[in-house]
Amino acid sequence: MKYVLALVLALNSLLSIGQTHRFAPRNEVNQDSSLKVFVDTLKAVVARKDAPSLLKLLSPTVQISFDGNMNTIKGFKEMYAPVYPSSSVWKNLQTVITLGGVWGDKKKGLFIFPYASQMDIKEDYCDGCASCLTIIAPDVNVRAKPDRLSASVGQLNYDVVKVIEEPVSKNRGGSSDNWVYIQTFDSKITGWVRNDLTWDICDYRLLLEKKKGKWQITAFLAGD
Repeated sequence: MKYVLALVLALNSLLSIGQTHRFAPRNEVNQDSSLKVFVDTLKAVVARKDAPSLLKLLSPTVQISFDGNMNTIKGFKEMYAPVYPSSSVWKNLQTVITLGGVWGDKKKGLFIFPYASQMDIKEDYCDGCASCLTIIAPDVNVRAKPDRLSASVGQLNYDVVKVIEEPVSKNRGGSSDNWVYIQTFDSKITGWVRNDLTWDICDYRLLLEKKKGKWQITAFLAGD
């Protein structure tokens, strides 16, 4: 499994280096019929919040952390508590799958959700978690202040951006938004975007592997 994660972090750059960077959505599930069947099954399990069925899709050595002692089905149950419909694991799984995934190797034996976790920019300031983000939606407004009612200073479409300041929380009308201060690579746009419209390479990743002709969930984790 360590090899798999090393492979994920060492994937070749999917973007050319220039004044701006964009990482458009990709979903390669339909390129393999057996993978599509597995993913469709997983989607249905997640929609039902069916813990017993989810556990059957896991590898016996499913990676959930960088602590090897936790990487078991028992560890998965203890960390994510899928038996509870309110567990965040259901929302997190739905989110990464909905974003779409890409192949992690040329032999098509490894598949990775979401596509955005594979962003790889060769820049000095994109040197790890929370240094650069992928915008995961079209026509995202960049605000002058961390507020939905603040003036828009520009729009982004699946751009990769630099993080200037850590996220902050803004309360309005009884709800709360998290905002992050960013700048485009050409420095033409600087401002605040909603954090839920971005993806960090160290956010949750879901890895599927085909072993002995059978697809399994071999990792679901965040961090580095």
